[in-house]
Amino acid sequence: MKYLDPLVLARLKTLRFDLRRHRAEGHLGGRHQGSRRGFSQEFAEHRAYAPGDELKRLDWKVYARTDRLFVKEYHEEKSLRTYVLVDASGSMGYRGRGPETKWEAACRLAMCAAYLITAQGDAAGLATFDTEPRSLIPPRRSLEHLELMDALLAKTAPAGETDLGGVLRKVAELLPRRSLVLLVSDLLGDPEKVASVVRAFRARRHRVYALQVLDPEERDFGLDGPIVLESLEDRSLLRVEAGLVRASYREAFSHQQRLYEAAFHGSGVRHEVIYTDEPWEAALTRLAAGTGG
Repeated sequence: MKYLDPLVLARLKTLRFDLRRHRAEGHLGGRHQGSRRGFSQEFAEHRAYAPGDELKRLDWKVYARTDRLFVKEYHEEKSLRTYVLVDASGSMGYRGRGPETKWEAACRLAMCAAYLITAQGDAAGLATFDTEPRSLIPPRRSLEHLELMDALLAKTAPAGETDLGGVLRKVAELLPRRSLVLLVSDLLGDPEKVASVVRAFRARRHRVYALQVLDPEERDFGLDGPIVLESLEDRSLLRVEAGLVRASYREAFSHQQRLYEAAFHGSGVRHEVIYTDEPWEAALTRLAAGTGG
């Protein structure tokens, strides 16, 4: 696997996600006590079909009535489900002073988190998005499933524009209630709109963690002289004198970060800022330390 190579796996041995205090919807899964109990093969609910679901679980009677595909879920399948949402918009392809692009750092963090979640017996899935949801792999608990997720990220390239608030609202509609949502993005959007959508995730009883992946140049803006900035999303150009705008840029960046911190804190969302020039283990350790609350 590209992002879960032997060296990365060796470094993950000392980490774990403590998700014991996040109650799953159904029967005991992993190490979690479910909020509803049922006998084996007791029907729990329908949910919309997603690519990767087994065809034998389709409910053809519902399809005949609604002309829409739904799968059946049962109580014993209702372990804690985690959806790792990875931002694949063009801005994630940026590399300034960091050793790699934000996209590469985000993919590694996403796969490491999925591995730790799967290792403790829970199910992890993956979704990528830009202006629209791109791909969705439903949560499963197996090494083969991690390989499928890794392969999807390896063949995906960040591109295009994004409406972060709008696309997250669409993603929220695709997820079943009471899931663990791990958002990996640079969060370069309107903080108010993003915070509004995150509150919508919480209203659907999801637990949310936001990993904001940034290049240190986006924080410091240490460029000098007359420069031409090119958008990685719409390829528009902006000519500026770096020294003249540095102070106002840094203030705008700090203001945006304060808005995110306040909004996420007020919504009960764990928010970690990760810069591409820091060791990924440190960022993952901070995230893992916060999963028990």
